[in-house]
Amino acid sequence: MARDGGVEVSRTALRNARKDFEEALELLAPGASKREVTPVAFPEGGAVKRLLARREAVGGFWEAAMGFHMSLTGAEGAVTAVYAEIASTLGIAAERLELAIRNLDAGEQAGARHVGVADV
Repeated sequence: MARDGGVEVSRTALRNARKDFEEALELLAPGASKREVTPVAFPEGGAVKRLLARREAVGGFWEAAMGFHMSLTGAEGAVTAVYAEIASTLGIAAERLELAIRNLDAGEQAGARHVGVADV
């Protein structure tokens, strides 16, 4: 346990938080927390990509239908970008928590060495 500005930080709390972030990332994209896959909101060949590829399925080629198709394409792009950002943020948060645990360990080890040297 460490104290930072009056706040106590425990390894258990940091590990639990890291685990929670990794579990959330796994829900978004199984394998992403282990960097085995890149999170993708709408996989190629999936229902959304197939629907957008079929213009006749979303209204055809008249003016209003083309606007609708453009809106759907824009929405797909926005959701894809936000999905990637959420997944990236979760991954970065998990990595930073792991770094915090390592820094906490290193700080305590350095403090213990310092105490050992200071005792005369």
